[in-house]
Amino acid sequence: MNNNLKIIQNTFRPIKPLEGKSNYKRYFRIEKDGSVKERIFLNVPDISLREEIICKHYLSFLVRNFIQNPVGINFTARDDPWDFGVELSNGLLFNVEITSVADNQWLHEITSVADNQWLHEKMKREEEFEKIVVREVVPLRKLKKIHLWFGGEKLQQAIKKAEKESIKAREQITNPFYDEQGRIYISDSKDEPKSLSDLIIESIEKKICKNHNNIENTILIIDNRTSRFEIEDYRKAISKLESEAKLTNVNFPEVYFYTGYYSDNDGNNAEYSFAPIKLPPKKWGQLRRKVESNDIVLNESGIAYS
Repeated sequence: MNNNLKIIQNTFRPIKPLEGKSNYKRYFRIEKDGSVKERIFLNVPDISLREEIICKHYLSFLVRNFIQNPVGINFTARDDPWDFGVELSNGLLFNVEITSVADNQWLHEITSVADNQWLHEKMKREEEFEKIVVREVVPLRKLKKIHLWFGGEKLQQAIKKAEKESIKAREQITNPFYDEQGRIYISDSKDEPKSLSDLIIESIEKKICKNHNNIENTILIIDNRTSRFEIEDYRKAISKLESEAKLTNVNFPEVYFYTGYYSDNDGNNAEYSFAPIKLPPKKWGQLRRKVESNDIVLNESGIAYS
């Protein structure tokens, strides 16, 4: 038996060491042939905070690559109806909307109907658990919910002790996981049979179907939470969408495929990439000129990271 396990890095990966970085998760996928692939995810349990971080990353990308001058930023709206209303000191007004795609199915065992859910269901559970471990005390009902999802003798003992003391579900008890480090989540992986191009266009169309006003002034960012797709899959997906004219009737003026790896809560000390899906011709030209002049330096996979 070969004990030298080789881990293959996904081509969507950070280029800097993870030491000293915040809000990341290492995801390992064991293939049928026994090979192990690793994907680094931006890991922010609070969805609202995650959106704020991604929006700040986009604004940094926008200023650095297109505006190229310092600007002041004012958030004029939140979830009304788009995720963010933005006003820049140069007079630019626009909205930012964030959605996401994932490539694995998750069997939702809690419901009475065996309903296939996205990887989001699994990740949401893990994120819910991550929220709880930083709290010294937590409602008993929260611990019961976590026990239903993950089980575990430590949690079961804490719940039995609380029930023996007649503690009510809404009451706070000592968190048995408080400040615990180094958790590993293990689960089966049911691959979504759809291609990346299908996942992308479906996520765009779902946002279009909401019929919100001012879509023509809204930037759409697709948060890449896939585990198995590579940079080459992104290229093939965009090529297919363009060849099939799937983007022709997309009313969003700009659409980006965002991949985050780590970030502080304020959006700094971060690494991420924005891959264009749809851009106005002028902005495509700006990006091409920056690449040609080495203003934007691409790595061996043809990707520039921030």
